[in-house]
Amino acid sequence: MVSSVEVESVPPTALPSRKRARRLDTAEDRLSDLPDCLLHAILARLHSRQAVQTSILSRRWRHVWRSVPCVDIDQRQFPGSHVPGSRQRGRFEDFADSMLAFAGAAPSSRTPLDTFRLHLVDGGSASADRWMRRGLKRRPATVDIHCSLGDIRGMVEWPPGHVNLAAAACRLTTLTLFGVTLRHGFAERLGALCPVLQDLRIDNCHHHSSHCTIASPSLKFLTLFCRMSYPYSSAITLAIASPRLATLFLFVPFGGTGVHPVITAAPEHDDALASLARASICIYDRDRPNKRPNKTKLEFLRSMRVFLARLSNVRILRLSGFTTKALLDHESQEFPVFQNLTTLVLRCCDIGAFNSQVLLRILDSTPNLEKIGLYHCKCGRIAPDCPGQTVWPFTPQSSLHAAPTIPVRTYEAFEARVA
Repeated sequence: MVSSVEVESVPPTALPSRKRARRLDTAEDRLSDLPDCLLHAILARLHSRQAVQTSILSRRWRHVWRSVPCVDIDQRQFPGSHVPGSRQRGRFEDFADSMLAFAGAAPSSRTPLDTFRLHLVDGGSASADRWMRRGLKRRPATVDIHCSLGDIRGMVEWPPGHVNLAAAACRLTTLTLFGVTLRHGFAERLGALCPVLQDLRIDNCHHHSSHCTIASPSLKFLTLFCRMSYPYSSAITLAIASPRLATLFLFVPFGGTGVHPVITAAPEHDDALASLARASICIYDRDRPNKRPNKTKLEFLRSMRVFLARLSNVRILRLSGFTTKALLDHESQEFPVFQNLTTLVLRCCDIGAFNSQVLLRILDSTPNLEKIGLYHCKCGRIAPDCPGQTVWPFTPQSSLHAAPTIPVRTYEAFEARVA
């Protein structure tokens, strides 16, 4: 007979199945001994379907998922659910309904959510409005709505209908929207509808109106990806009025057949972007290289120059795809003055066909510049020797104008520091 000491020394896989099951039953479950707050933090990092599946682990885990302060409904967890009428579609909708069931008597339904995420493969789901409305009733601090783009008429609209957004968004500090249609007046009333919002990301979204003003007194971080055509009007006019905005990222395509540009308008008030310290702006020409710009394209490039002039307080500025007309004023041929700018990065920009005259204008208008980086920029001359990386030190007065040209056409890496 095998003694108990010998059994303890035998690996579990070498034990008979009955003895192995008995040992597993008596094993110490340290993970289940953790307090609820730690278990909630673990489950909050999972999709909601995965969190529900942990209920089979033990009796201790059976109802833990119900009080997790994060609801993450992802249609990608149900392969084939994009097919209307399919069994998987029904399973996904039943799951989403059960996760967002709002029973007023249940304590978990009254607990505010830290995060509410909804990822839809087919943006035209008829139930999306109900799911968003129920999720907002839990007063989440973070909301992430992601809808894959399909038929424009079937896209999800934000905010959902029949909901008091000002009350539901009383804790909302972070909002991410992808592939939704913004209802008329949402951006203009952002400050009233989301009074404590600090971080806003809008990507691939539609807008019904030809004019969009993003106005919020609490907003600190703004990311805009305007990567779509706008079938509702010939052009979209975009204005930003957020006096506390500290960081801005803007991506705007222009040109291309049947694609209308986004025209950036200057805010009406001088303090509309008074706190802006970091800005990254990328404009992308969809037309073939060296195509002569038309009137609409010229209007867009000049509006970018006017928009740049409103960012006068920035300390770090990154520009990509800017041509001469987007950098220099049409009449004075001057670059906007940036007294506080210390770091400037230009990528795929036109720095001047004549002795890099655009770059010299930029340096003249940035007296406190400490670092400048140029990547794949266009220059008028090519030197015989073009190293992959060039470092060019300069001083504000002497070396700035002492270098008539820069010996590279395409900049793999370019850094300049004030001596």
